[in-house]
Amino acid sequence: MIQENNFKNLCDFTTSLVGLPKGSLSCRSRKQEFQIPRSVVSVISRIVDETHPNVIAKVLKRDRVSVYHYERTHQSNYKSFPKYRKVFNKIKSFLQRFLQTIRQL
Repeated sequence: MIQENNFKNLCDFTTSLVGLPKGSLSCRSRKQEFQIPRSVVSVISRIVDETHPNVIAKVLKRDRVSVYHYERTHQSNYKSFPKYRKVFNKIKSFLQRFLQTIRQL
């Protein structure tokens, strides 16, 4: 339950950061404007919070295999896909600053 709430908050945070409507990461669209943030938020959640793939899949209305696919393709996307790299760096750096602020409190 805690992982699910954390992931939902991360999704809301991501959509506001990239300029998408709240809840749009779970839409069925395969357009890059939705797919890139969806993939990035999945990978970051697995790295930072070790969120279970079933939790991510449930919130994003995908299957768990999609989450595994996002993880498997992350390295090549980051290396060769500038849009993906830009979104990943933006979200991860902002999240790291946020976590540092919380730890200082």
